Parts: sequence; structure tokens; C-alpha cells
Amino acid sequence: MTTGAATEKKPRWPAIDAARGVALVAMFAFHLGWDLSAFGLVPRALVLDPAFIGFGHGIAATFIGLAGLGLTLAARQGQDWPRALRRLAKIALAALCITLVTYFAFPDAYIFFGVLHLIAVAGLLSLPLVWAPFWLVALITAGALALPLFDMPVIFNSDALLWMGLGTKIPLTNDWRPLLPWFGVMLIGLLLGRAVRARGLPGVLDSWHPGGAVGHLLVFGGRHSLLLYLVHQPIFFALVFIASNLVQPPYAASIETFRASCEQQCVTSGGLADLCTRACGCIADEAQAQGIGGAVAQNRLSSSQRHAFDAITKACIRGDPPAP
Repeated sequence: MTTGAATEKKPRWPAIDAARGVALVAMFAFHLGWDLSAFGLVPRALVLDPAFIGFGHGIAATFIGLAGLGLTLAARQGQDWPRALRRLAKIALAALCITLVTYFAFPDAYIFFGVLHLIAVAGLLSLPLVWAPFWLVALITAGALALPLFDMPVIFNSDALLWMGLGTKIPLTNDWRPLLPWFGVMLIGLLLGRAVRARGLPGVLDSWHPGGAVGHLLVFGGRHSLLLYLVHQPIFFALVFIASNLVQPPYAASIETFRASCEQQCVTSGGLADLCTRACGCIADEAQAQGIGGAVAQNRLSSSQRHAFDAITKACIRGDPPAP
């Protein structure tokens, strides 16, 4: 990777943009299903299906892997360091915006280390590995994927280190992609890019161009994936909210549907099923015991109720539910 001030801008590979566009379409479908479920327009149990959960993980893995692949191909075709760092800075800024927006919109489950946060941090860590020996990158990849499987010191459950993914505590958040093992997924993409370059396959990528309106639309989406990633969910959420007020949702909210939605949110964000069931059951039971179950289910908490619910949530995640 050159360190000069500027290099000639290299053309993009439409095939990779198209692959990213396909991942965008899949993500639209996933988030639309989540929103419809959250507002009771489809059965909430639908998105607890293991296939749906796996679908969400697959979408995240595709975006993260493509980020690693693109990083390698761009670096080895002459992209300079400043341009790569500017790209990662844009992603980091977008991740910060998501944190701020979700903190005010969903204070009990705001996003503090989701897909974009992961791509920004893992991308920065991956830059030196673009030119490292292949065997070393493969070894680091295996370590990143395997390390979370081992028992680690409880210090990794602290809020300051939770983002690393080495603790046993699962945070209540709308998107949870900790550094480990997901850094390993980015490195898989990086290794794939290295293999592609070594075998001369970029010639095939250079010669592929989209055919038809769908192909061009996918490439367009892939080239503007960051912007579309940021704006699609607020649009979907608003449209589904309007729809839920125009028709009577067939699956009305209750404390039981809140419990199911909580488990859905926890599991699809990467939490272990048994921990999610235990924590969400605790939250629902304690909310009922303290007389705010109905307000929780309808998402209409007063200021004092919000304070009580926050205390319940934090205590149940710690495994120490408060007394009413």
C-alpha cells in the first residue's frame, strides 16, 4: 500500500458492488420483518425462528467479509493509506451517529457496538495485515474465531471491555457484533481477497458488468451501501408505525409479546438463547411485579416508570433482579 500523497483513482469492481447490493436487499427484508413483528403486524414468534436468526447472522457476515475482501483488493491495486483511513473514518462517524440516535430512541437497547462499529475497528486492525505473511493472517483469523470459546477472566464482563466479545455477559442492544469472533469474519474476507489476487481472478472481476435494470440497481446500491444502510431502517420503521395505526394489529402488544420481542432482539443481536430467555423473562416478570407491565408492553412509560424499568433491565442482565 503506497504512502504517497495521492494515487490515481482505480475503478471499482461491479461484481463486488453487486454482491454488496444483494446483501442490502437481504438486510431490507430482515429489518422489515423485524419491524412488522415489533408492531404486531406479523406473529412475533416468526422472527424467533432459527432460520430467521441465521439469516440475520449471514447478512452481517456478508457485509463484514466483503469489507475485508474490498480492503485487500483496494490496497493491492494501489490505494493509498490516507484514502483507506478516510473511508474507515466515514464508517466510524456513521457508527457514532447510530449510537447517538438509538440512545435517544431506544435508551434500554441502544447500539454501542454493531456492524458499523465492528467494521471501523476491525478495518483499522486489518490494514497492517494486508501485506503480512498469509500464514500469519490465517493464524490470527483462527485465533479470533476460537478465542471467545474459551473461559476468560471476568474482567471482560466490565462495560469498558464488553465490546471485545470475550465476556459471558450479553448486553441488551439492537445490534451486537463484538470484535471477537467477528474480526475473524473480516479476516476471512481479507484472506479471500489475497487468494483472489494470487490466482489472477481480478481479471474476471474487471470484465464483469451488470446486465439489465436489476443488475445495475444492485451495483448502484452496493456503491452507496453506507448511505442506504443508515437511512433504510428509519424509513421502514416510520412506514410500519403508520401502517400499525391505520389498521388494527392482529398481534396486539402484551407483556408476553414484549417478552418474545425482547428474546428476539437479544438472540438476533448475537446473544445465547438461554441467557436471552432468562434475562427477558426476568425483565417481564419484574415489570409485572412492579405494576408497569402494561406500560412496558405498549412502550408508553412515564419518566418515573422509565427510571424503574431501566433499573429492572440492568439488574436482570446482571442476574440480580431488584425487589419491588
